[in-house]
Amino acid sequence: MKTYNIYEYLPKRFFTVNPQYTATRRLVYAFKDGEKWATKYVADVVVNLLTKWYGEKASDFVLVCAPCASQKKYNYRFLKFAADVTRRAHIQNGSAYVNIFGRRESKHNNALHVVSESFGYMVNLDADFFKGKKVIIFDDLITSGATAEEFKEQLENVGATVLGGLFLAKTVHNDGIRGAYKEIKYKQYSA
Repeated sequence: MKTYNIYEYLPKRFFTVNPQYTATRRLVYAFKDGEKWATKYVADVVVNLLTKWYGEKASDFVLVCAPCASQKKYNYRFLKFAADVTRRAHIQNGSAYVNIFGRRESKHNNALHVVSESFGYMVNLDADFFKGKKVIIFDDLITSGATAEEFKEQLENVGATVLGGLFLAKTVHNDGIRGAYKEIKYKQYSA
């Protein structure tokens, strides 16, 4: 699957004095926590990208946020974000057609960022909605890509065509940092 990440994310276990990595960490955690300024900032960036890439053809596509640990977290993190992005970019919103049952426990204690599925965790997709749709997956982080690939397969199993994945940030490691880093400029938004 084709993927595009906006920023690079250096996990907290790696020390850095690089202000861009520090700012990206702050943004990723604030977005995951549903802070309004971060949600607004990320929505602005995603709308600008989708508009630049697809223009008026965006209405032919569906943006769907990748499942997270629970329906409660998914709704909190993504539903308002997805509604804002899809309204402003004139792209279809698929996130309301994702239902999560149970709770997935993440295991973040290794370099591969392996996610362990918990008993009773299941993602249900509305096959009637997704059948025949051209889908772009959005998620906050990509590390190995395994979670995105699994979600891609689920979407394809209900008849969607997945064009690719758009990610707020890609996890990098100290030994994998090369070249110039995109400068991050944050706007502060009032709550």
